[in-house]
Amino acid sequence: MKISKILIYSIAISFLTSCGLSNMASKFETVNVNVTPPTLQAHAGKVEVNIDASFPEKYFAKSTTVEFTPVLITENGEKKFKSITVQGEEATGGEATIFYATGGRFSYKDNIPYTKDMMESKLELRALGKEKEKELVFDSRTIANGVLATSTRIQNTEDIYFAKSNYEKETILEESAIIYFLVNQSNVRTTEKSDDDIKRLEEFASLGYKTHSIEVKSFASPEGSVNLNDDVSDKRAASTLRYLKRMLRKVKLDGVDNDDLYTEISEGEDWEGFNKLMRNSDIKDRRRITKIVNSVEDLEKREQAIRDMAEIYDAIEKDVLPQLRKAKITIRSYEPKKSDSLILELAQNNAQELDIKELLYSASLTNDNELKISIFNKSSQLHNNWKGYNNIACLMLEKNNLVEAKKYLSKAEKLNGSASNIQNNKAVIAAWEGDLELAKKLYNKSATPRNKALLDLRTANYKKAARFFKNKNTHNAALAKMLNGQNSTCNENTAECNYLNAISYARSGNEDMMIKSLSSAISKNNNYKKEAIKDLEFINFKSNEKFLKAVE
Repeated sequence: MKISKILIYSIAISFLTSCGLSNMASKFETVNVNVTPPTLQAHAGKVEVNIDASFPEKYFAKSTTVEFTPVLITENGEKKFKSITVQGEEATGGEATIFYATGGRFSYKDNIPYTKDMMESKLELRALGKEKEKELVFDSRTIANGVLATSTRIQNTEDIYFAKSNYEKETILEESAIIYFLVNQSNVRTTEKSDDDIKRLEEFASLGYKTHSIEVKSFASPEGSVNLNDDVSDKRAASTLRYLKRMLRKVKLDGVDNDDLYTEISEGEDWEGFNKLMRNSDIKDRRRITKIVNSVEDLEKREQAIRDMAEIYDAIEKDVLPQLRKAKITIRSYEPKKSDSLILELAQNNAQELDIKELLYSASLTNDNELKISIFNKSSQLHNNWKGYNNIACLMLEKNNLVEAKKYLSKAEKLNGSASNIQNNKAVIAAWEGDLELAKKLYNKSATPRNKALLDLRTANYKKAARFFKNKNTHNAALAKMLNGQNSTCNENTAECNYLNAISYARSGNEDMMIKSLSSAISKNNNYKKEAIKDLEFINFKSNEKFLKAVE
């Protein structure tokens, strides 16, 4: 039986192809694969893998392609990185070409989101060879073990923004009136006593509020000698005060005869008022006049220089100086306030009788979180105000209930989308959930320096974070410094801090302090036993008797 040449050629090609793939698969271990760093690390919520692979001479079949895929295997399954296809010199479709005679190399980088189960894992490099219609799966190679996850030990200590009630436990109300005088005169004219501002002052004084203070401040216009003007200013203060006391006794002002409540001030020539009136006037050369006022220190020479401007002095004398011959009366009183007990009682039973400030303030008068939530709900519902919903979200964040926090922030945002408190709190949630790009975007609208520093820590900007925490010894401060290459410890009496200190001492080779800190962490939180066993920070102590005893 004759076998055609074509058939023989096809069989030969098939055999050679099969041999090429088989040869590559059998010698897969000769491919030099380097992972940098050799232990995978989590940073900014991701695990990055960097691979450099070099192929020996006469390894890579010319017509072959190989698809390489790094796969991280955990107890919960497999997490694949992207694949890269490498081709022989006569093949197509690859991202790098390897020559048969000389060999060659390729570099690869990719990342996947970090999950806690990756601490205890192994990284395999899988390869699928192809040549025409033939495929062959190479034996997988383990190229790294575990993930160093110290960077993920950030504590959620961001500043949460409660909306302030702006309620004042003590509010000072005030009302003022001005009495004007004729030139060089100090008697309070009858016409001044009936002005509208005096009537308002009298009405305010008659309200019966507790008096905080009463002030009379008198002035003179800057004309004539300084001594004369000081004297007339003093007399205006005295006559105004006498008139004021008579009026206040009539309306029975609280404390009217208490001299300690009164302040009498005589300012003399009112150059400040003169300047202000000149700046706001239409008088010609007003800038020149204000320049004289500001540059000539001698008051009488200053006045004379202005008088010498005869063409405009008549306007000053008519429109400016009369407004400076005055005494200003100011009465300040305490605004009546509800007692704290009444405010809290009304918040629970008759919330509609409270204004928004009182209602928000009432939540600070109880330690009952459920009551706080009820009060905040009422404040937003009754007053259509965002603050109550925002504050409920803050209470939820304190309990790490992100789902409910989001719900209430959404309600708050519908009432006021521009409030910086809301944007900050949304950013905090984004940071805690690992959406660091969103957190950064939201923090651009509102953030404290500490929140920005913690975002730097979360995004692996360790140098900047360490700079912020330079003089601090908190858990996050120590972590920032450690990740920036400065071994550091924290001084908080918590399991988390003790465990972080154990890592720090493990890095510096201080066995005794490492064991002491780890034992303290475990005594406060027994879960750190399992944590330490799989934590690659302690890889050099895996066979250490003291370490094994601490985690047994």
